[in-house]
Amino acid sequence: MKPKIVIIGAGGHGKVVCDAIIAQNKYEVAGFVDLSISVGEVVANNFKVVASQKDISILRKFADYFVVAIGNNSIREKIFEEAKLVLEPSVIIHPTAVIGSDVSIAEGCVVLANTVINVSSLVEHNTIVNVGTVIDHDCKIGANVHLSIGTMVGSNSHISSSFTSEIGQKINSFSKINLV
Repeated sequence: MKPKIVIIGAGGHGKVVCDAIIAQNKYEVAGFVDLSISVGEVVANNFKVVASQKDISILRKFADYFVVAIGNNSIREKIFEEAKLVLEPSVIIHPTAVIGSDVSIAEGCVVLANTVINVSSLVEHNTIVNVGTVIDHDCKIGANVHLSIGTMVGSNSHISSSFTSEIGQKINSFSKINLV
């Protein structure tokens, strides 16, 4: 039997993360947790909201693991810190992602479809590597980062914690916006 996981955040990003969890085939989805969608409401793939975000302390009765599926970095960081007091953070990696050797992906990260993370790169905790993102070799991606759809990160780049890229943004080791 697979361990159960709750998805905190039932918006569009939560639906995409749900699909990635199903494709990864490592966890059984117990349901969603959300602040604005009512408990019992179906969100995606026949999975319902099982609890309110106000009730994070009760999540243990639904699952053993969690993932925060909220794009806003500061909100995701706050919820991540609260939820890990109750449940274990997961790592969600879509099976179409290509992960190089010696890559480290920390707890709470989500790596979505058709991404590439090349050799000797590090992705710190609670970071979203969104659809179609490419991270070249020897990069360091900070904690609570959101690399938006199609972001291209050049070799040896360092991206500071809590950074959010624009869709399709190109970042290289000479970019001033990403210096640690």
